[in-house]
Amino acid sequence: MKYDLAIVGSGPAGLATAGHAQANGLSYVLLERTDHLSDTIYCYQARKFVMAEPVMIPSRSDVPFDAGSRESILNAWQSYADERKIRVEYNAEVKSMKREGDTFVLKTSAGAEYQAGKVVLAMGTQGNPRKLGCPGENLPHVRYRLVDPAEHGEQDILVVGAGDSALEIAIALSDENRVGLIVRGPEITRANEILTREVLSRQASGRMTIYFNSNVKEVYEGYADLNVRGEVTRVPAELLFLKLGADPPRKFFEAVGIKFTGDGKDARPILSPVHESSVPGLFLIGAASGRDLIKLGMNQGWEVVEHLMGRQVEPADEQVLRARLTFWKGSVRERIAALRTRVPLLNAADEQQLRDTFLATNVREYKDGDVIIRQNDYTNDFLVIASGRVGLSRKPENRGEETKIAELTAGNFFGEMSLISGRRRNATARAIGDTRMIEIPRKAVLKMLANAPRAKAFVDQAFMLRAFGGYLFPCVPEALLGELVDKAVVETYGKDAIVCKEGDPGDAFYLIRNGMVKISKTSGDKEVVLSYLVAGNFFGEAALFSDADRTATVTTIFPADLIKLSKRDFNNFLAAHPDLREAPLRKLEERRIAGLVAEATPGSGNILGDLIREEVVMGTQTLLIDEHRCIRCNNCIKSCEGVHDDGQARLSLTGIKFYNLLAPNSCWQCENPLCMLDCPPDALARDPRGEVYIKSNCIGCGNCERNCPYGNIFMVHKEPSFSLFGWVTSLFKKKQEEVEQTVAVKCDLCRGISGGPACVRGCPTGAAIRLTPEQYRETLEEIVISRGER
Repeated sequence: MKYDLAIVGSGPAGLATAGHAQANGLSYVLLERTDHLSDTIYCYQARKFVMAEPVMIPSRSDVPFDAGSRESILNAWQSYADERKIRVEYNAEVKSMKREGDTFVLKTSAGAEYQAGKVVLAMGTQGNPRKLGCPGENLPHVRYRLVDPAEHGEQDILVVGAGDSALEIAIALSDENRVGLIVRGPEITRANEILTREVLSRQASGRMTIYFNSNVKEVYEGYADLNVRGEVTRVPAELLFLKLGADPPRKFFEAVGIKFTGDGKDARPILSPVHESSVPGLFLIGAASGRDLIKLGMNQGWEVVEHLMGRQVEPADEQVLRARLTFWKGSVRERIAALRTRVPLLNAADEQQLRDTFLATNVREYKDGDVIIRQNDYTNDFLVIASGRVGLSRKPENRGEETKIAELTAGNFFGEMSLISGRRRNATARAIGDTRMIEIPRKAVLKMLANAPRAKAFVDQAFMLRAFGGYLFPCVPEALLGELVDKAVVETYGKDAIVCKEGDPGDAFYLIRNGMVKISKTSGDKEVVLSYLVAGNFFGEAALFSDADRTATVTTIFPADLIKLSKRDFNNFLAAHPDLREAPLRKLEERRIAGLVAEATPGSGNILGDLIREEVVMGTQTLLIDEHRCIRCNNCIKSCEGVHDDGQARLSLTGIKFYNLLAPNSCWQCENPLCMLDCPPDALARDPRGEVYIKSNCIGCGNCERNCPYGNIFMVHKEPSFSLFGWVTSLFKKKQEEVEQTVAVKCDLCRGISGGPACVRGCPTGAAIRLTPEQYRETLEEIVISRGER
């Protein structure tokens, strides 16, 4: 018998295709290699909660699917198949397929043969999991599936991967085991936001260890060696669960003539808008097509059948994306095509990647002179100029006038410095004339870059071009700076790693791509910290203009990526362009003078070292109290209580003490606020100036208090509001046991109150001060060194 349609794989995508084919009167057969439906979902761990993402995309199939447990979903699908009498052939693994005229011939491992005019491959990737690629990967305690978390307790377990499945397994096991999560990159970008928050929360509270920028070097019985930022770390591992994704059966696909977008392992099959492959009549849907979300695969199956019935159908995300891309005309495909012709970065990603990215994107229009982003703001959207122009300007810290540094035209982008470094905006951007901007959230663009290597290379190159231009060669055309970028390399260092030592030959210059380093010298047997530098700064510039040895030691405070340019390449560049020598020489002189000042006051360097050790440098607005000036009047506490409606103080006079200084328990407004990682109602927010504050929808769960490593968030009892009516009615009610609700409070720098923080304004002696990182050395020198405390 020749069927109209043969469907390979009985997962959600295949089942949705079969159900819609049956409803439309097509003859079909559904081939499943196992003895049950949906092997991928079947192999999920027991009681796993399965999400129905993305929420904004409607479900088109009549196959039931709502977020719920693995068991409830499998039961619903089995009931659907039984009630509809879906024709499923179990234990029918397709081993070969060929086309004979207008007919596809499929043969199974059992020797059965099926013929069909059209074929839908919905076979998923469950049978092709990616391996570690290291010694020991085949040991019996290395597994690809967690059957039931309840079977494991008090074990050392490593989970390798950073997708939804890896995070779900790590969370499920971490309550009763010691779990380490191995993440290849510097952060988690591909996983669901709720899962990401949960694992980061568990890391912050010590319930899980996350190894970023790491991979497994070798597996042994009972432990494993990890390569963490170039350093080998041995960790206990009684079990390893690998969730590195899975590859589509490419050999099988290519054998039947399906073409791919490239040769790399992440290359996708080339598909038409109706999911048809390069082989006419052969369709790919679900995970095998690159769409690994259940709802999307089910929609694809429905759309294929609609196409086979001769009906025009638009993608399920069409209406959502039209609303996002409202300033352009035509279908979403036509709108994206128009954007790709104008924006080279977008042309480096394929249409499907862009559709996924634009689901989270906003398009805004600005008038001439409107500020798009402001220097030092804590925003992190990635911005693409769709039309118009943008002027970038920068004001030096604490001095000088704002100066124009660049003008960008349509098709360009900016915001890559904050995207990669995680730092505040380093320039102000203003619209020049009417300007239309595409604003992409950080997570969405990172996900796109992870899936589109050409786009990532595009952004990385722009980062280095603008870094060299911004810090060494302002106003130099990018075409010239490209000669430097081609010679630069990115090096990765772990925490407390020495980049270069005092006395070493000066052979290179470094730009900090992300992370933080300290600059120190040896004075007798003591280390004197001269300064610390964060992402966007540079060091080693003296080596470029002399043959002198290094005059200081550079050590990473936290893991860091550094852009390295050799002295030879730099000198060759200046030899070819001698007129560019003056700008970096001027920078060098400024840094040399600052270094001499720092060396003249070694005591402040010791204090800076203490700030680094206590991690106070992580704050952007730190409250310090000079205990020699403090008269213990408690005005700082009273002032804080007085300006808040709830009467609760946001600071406590406990905390970190060094010399005559107290860093009291009051929020430092951290650059990377861990308190925001796991707030169920999203009650914690950060405004562009960097102030982290708590909104009125706090539910008092206490997650932020637990996640703050410094004890600067307090849980307090909410003051009941009084009303006469409420008091009168309470007289006639039966008295119930009162349950006191707690809420979180923290310093928000007296946000919305003129005059700045009340604790500082209320101090009669000036003992209480708020410091930014740029003010640490100068201010500490004044209040500690000059008073003889060192």
